[in-house]
Amino acid sequence: MRALVALLLGSLIGIAATLIHPTMTPFGVILAILATYLSIRWVGRFFGKKRYKLFALIGWFIVIFRAGTFGVGQELLIQGDNSGSALLFIGFIVGIIAVLQRA
Repeated sequence: MRALVALLLGSLIGIAATLIHPTMTPFGVILAILATYLSIRWVGRFFGKKRYKLFALIGWFIVIFRAGTFGVGQELLIQGDNSGSALLFIGFIVGIIAVLQRA
């Protein structure tokens, strides 16, 4: 049950990061990446184990990956511009850093 909750929290983090990153170009991306890091760390502290941080990162990645690929109507939620690429790359690296730190 805790793994499912961590996965859902990671998904919510990913949705928020997807919606926040295009606003006010540099600040939206910074806020989305910072929120990703802090939220994944919080999940680990709340549940007390690293594995739940990993589940949160997996949930985040599923949402971000889906938002960065073409949908049925050929729409993208994360464009291939600087802010979208930064969210995909730096956000994932920051998520891995958050997972590897002690719970």
